[in-house]
Amino acid sequence: MAWTRTRAMRLSGLLAGALLLAGCGSDTEAKDPPVKDPVAATGDACPGLLDAAAGEALQRVLQAQYLVPDDDQAVSAAVMAKAVEDARPVPVCLATGQVGSGSRVGEIRLRPGPQGDLGKGVRVTSRENARAIAFDCESSRVGAVGTLRVTTTFENQWEQGTWKAELGNDYLVIAHSAARALAKELGCRDGAELPEQASGLPAAAA
Repeated sequence: MAWTRTRAMRLSGLLAGALLLAGCGSDTEAKDPPVKDPVAATGDACPGLLDAAAGEALQRVLQAQYLVPDDDQAVSAAVMAKAVEDARPVPVCLATGQVGSGSRVGEIRLRPGPQGDLGKGVRVTSRENARAIAFDCESSRVGAVGTLRVTTTFENQWEQGTWKAELGNDYLVIAHSAARALAKELGCRDGAELPEQASGLPAAAA
């Protein structure tokens, strides 16, 4: 009788252990981390237009390290250059940073064609919330004219009148990166004579 009682206790222990293990497995599956909303790293905004320094500058401007995911806004250097080559309107790249419940937007745009009093060669123009870099692109990709005046602009759209002067250099770094990327993508001769660093650009005209 004692042997039977001991055997029954062992069987009960084994069953309890099996149930406990099964329960642990169920808990593990139930506690899988929730899927997070996808976000893009700031440096991945406007694919191909931003180098590392420009990505960091964009973080400072938008005060955000991540962007609101929006495939419609992922306009790349290749897409812009192709529009220039095909003489079509060039799409704008919008970089939207999520800050709390609000958002902050920066815009990179390219405008081909004559620029009036901006003259020839590399020229920089400045506004409180933007920097623009104009350059001459000699390339087979710009059509029969052979040389095209191109202007790239970065504009901070979110501060709305409370512009911070200290962000001006960040605007310039972003515009410079975009200009160099587009000059490379378009195959501009001698890189359109754009300097390697934004610090090498001529002084900005107001």
